[in-house]
Amino acid sequence: MARFVRWAMQKWPKLYDRLNAYESRKWKKKIPWTPLKKPLKESKVALITSGGLILKHHPPFDLNNPKGDCSYRTIPSDASSDSTVVSHLFYDHGDVDIDTEVMFPLANLKRLEREGKIGEVAPRHFSFSGGIPDPTPLVNGTAPEVARHLMNDQVDLAILTPA
Repeated sequence: MARFVRWAMQKWPKLYDRLNAYESRKWKKKIPWTPLKKPLKESKVALITSGGLILKHHPPFDLNNPKGDCSYRTIPSDASSDSTVVSHLFYDHGDVDIDTEVMFPLANLKRLEREGKIGEVAPRHFSFSGGIPDPTPLVNGTAPEVARHLMNDQVDLAILTPA
């Protein structure tokens, strides 16, 4: 399906844009924008990806579910890139398999903390598997749950890294 969508997007880009705009209107909500309340140098930062990154001991995302898998996996800040794998079907993750930092820049975030450019790296980060045709369970369940975790961790800024 992902290959077909990619092909259709390249063959008929205007049609794809119209369909995308139509689908986006279903949610009828504005993007929740919250300005940063303190300087970046004082902010706690977390990563959130839809790239299907999991720790090797995590159960994989359910890639056979036709509705998609709206669950998430928690990636602790002390996780190394060699302790992770990708559990996702809908993008070419060859580059991520070689270097996780291209999608989930945790080591670079730690470097920014050491350099004093951000205040602190959050204790945990979150990974979802994209390719979810009906995101209703995500919007109504798992996304608010992750938002609560971020609030409990006193995260000031989340960097979203889509697949």
